Amino acid sequence: MIIKNECTKPPRGLLTQVRRSLTWIGPLDLDGINFVRLMDVIEEPRVDSPDWHKRAKSEGACVTGLYLRQQGNSPVHIILYVNGLYRGVPLIYRRTVVQTLNICHTLAHEVAHHLVARRGYVFQPNEIFPHTENEEEFCNRYAFGVTKKMMKHWYYRLGMWALKDLARWHYVFGCLDWKDRRFKEAAEHFYTAFHLDPNHDDALYWYRRAKDEGNA
Repeated sequence: MIIKNECTKPPRGLLTQVRRSLTWIGPLDLDGINFVRLMDVIEEPRVDSPDWHKRAKSEGACVTGLYLRQQGNSPVHIILYVNGLYRGVPLIYRRTVVQTLNICHTLAHEVAHHLVARRGYVFQPNEIFPHTENEEEFCNRYAFGVTKKMMKHWYYRLGMWALKDLARWHYVFGCLDWKDRRFKEAAEHFYTAFHLDPNHDDALYWYRRAKDEGNA
């Protein structure tokens, strides 16, 4: 798999982390993806970019990845947005399996979108995607399945514990900011907690609450 690094100041070990993540995804599932492109932040949306991409750019949201189908001379590829992927991860963890888990989860999610585009389903041919939310759910399940395989190794289990621990710390900081009515700061911490631990539903709930209060 070709990796195109277009980051201005890529974190040390980034390419190694991406290559390591790719090894956890089946080669048949990667078939048809021409390359993985590494960028700092989300770029200007294309004509065929999904609505969430356009909203994310206009709202300045944190985005970690994007799957793009072929359009004109632009082939099928996946973009990883490095600033978003490394959000909330301290330097001490950035060259460890902690960051590999972070990258692999996003990469696997985008590969699942590729499977839908290529063959019409993620797991079984009888899957139907009348709404984007349904597809996102299946892509999340695929990403979970990939990271679940990684949990067979103790060092990845330790890395997952570290991710959840970081998420808990950001959640606590968000609660303290909420208590002091620093809603924008609270929203940042809550969102980071959810980014590090997508199963942290409380962080997502309070992120939305803090964001609404901050915009009030």
